[in-house]
Amino acid sequence: MSITYTYTIFSVDEAARCMEVIYSAEGHQTMHIGARLPFEGEPLEAVIKAFAPVPLWLSLVTPVVAPAVGTSGTVVPDPDSVFETVPTASTIPVTEL
Repeated sequence: MSITYTYTIFSVDEAARCMEVIYSAEGHQTMHIGARLPFEGEPLEAVIKAFAPVPLWLSLVTPVVAPAVGTSGTVVPDPDSVFETVPTASTIPVTEL
């Protein structure tokens, strides 16, 4: 599922190197998101896509399964990995958003 959204740059703070972006999509809550400014040579749209709340919007309409209270377990790290990576908007390819 994909979500078409619009954005408006609401404010820019060059000294702090950040901006506030308002994201809107039909049927979803309008979101004000703080984002970094694009680096020199980086397209604005790349930053807009990286900070878009599409994963949040999708998670709010995706059915969930509640685990039973008291469920527990053990997570064993992959021996080939020094650390585990938690997916974020900046690590998920835009095509998956």
